Amino acid sequence: METVLVTGAAGFIGSNLTKTLLEEGYRVIGVDNFDDTYNPQFKEEQIAPFLGDTNFVLYRVDIRDIPALTEVFETEKPSYVVHLAGKADTRKAVDTPRLYTSVNIDGTLNILELCREYPVENLVIASSSSVYGNSSQVPFTEDQPADRPISPYGATKRAIELLAYSYHHNFGMNITCLRFFNAHGENNRPGMVPYIWTEKLLHGEEIEISGDGSRKRDYTYVGDIVRGIILAMKKPFGFEVINLGNNTPVSLNELLAIFEKVLDRKAKVKSRPSHGASVEVTCADVSKAKRMLDWTPTTSLEEGITRLVVWFRASRFTQ
Repeated sequence: METVLVTGAAGFIGSNLTKTLLEEGYRVIGVDNFDDTYNPQFKEEQIAPFLGDTNFVLYRVDIRDIPALTEVFETEKPSYVVHLAGKADTRKAVDTPRLYTSVNIDGTLNILELCREYPVENLVIASSSSVYGNSSQVPFTEDQPADRPISPYGATKRAIELLAYSYHHNFGMNITCLRFFNAHGENNRPGMVPYIWTEKLLHGEEIEISGDGSRKRDYTYVGDIVRGIILAMKKPFGFEVINLGNNTPVSLNELLAIFEKVLDRKAKVKSRPSHGASVEVTCADVSKAKRMLDWTPTTSLEEGITRLVVWFRASRFTQ
């Protein structure tokens, strides 16, 4: 039985990944600090189903705490590491950039150092479509410039990729950086548009749309992202950067129409000014993922939103 260490295991993507890894027969070491970016109780609920599994071990550790993190590696000696922990709100990053550089860059540096010291077969790191900024080259390809992110969050993710390459170059480490595009689905992180709209629409409350609603996002179902992570984990490439996106961007107005169809209700809408850290469009070229991972997205946006709504009704909805 192979051991996979997952940082951010109690979070949105991490909890979905942990579930799938356990189902596939891996031993999973979860690392999470249960911070207060959003209600920590949500993370407790997301990790609770795994606590009784003999193949799951949870460490309540901050990735910036190098002594505690070292003890985890020394004790567990994982074969693979999937590094998902980090601060992820583009707008909040503009107001608290030091926190984002501390967690995302310094924390990732700790992971890189420990993966070097306790050699792992492969390290998979969560990057983001935010590295592309407001690129006019759409869809985004991995080989196009990614040197003008428009938020400190995107800048930290690009810095992580560059650090990762230097560790591959100097130490021969296998590292794959996956650029995620607008994940949605079960255990969705609060603060993201799909979660906010689900909550407000189910309560009959007014929702806000940024600007005129024309901004487009490449909403990608979390199950597809998890599948891509596991495929990347199993294939040590040396060093690669790979997009994981739905390759079908939709506008906020189009997204709202899908929500109204899934929920069979008309939304009450008001417009708000767009935030300066919000990009105009995200769109993934996934030909590299198809070529190298044999991965393509298989879940339509309507199906993904339907699963999100079903989960929300069962887990978060209160009358």
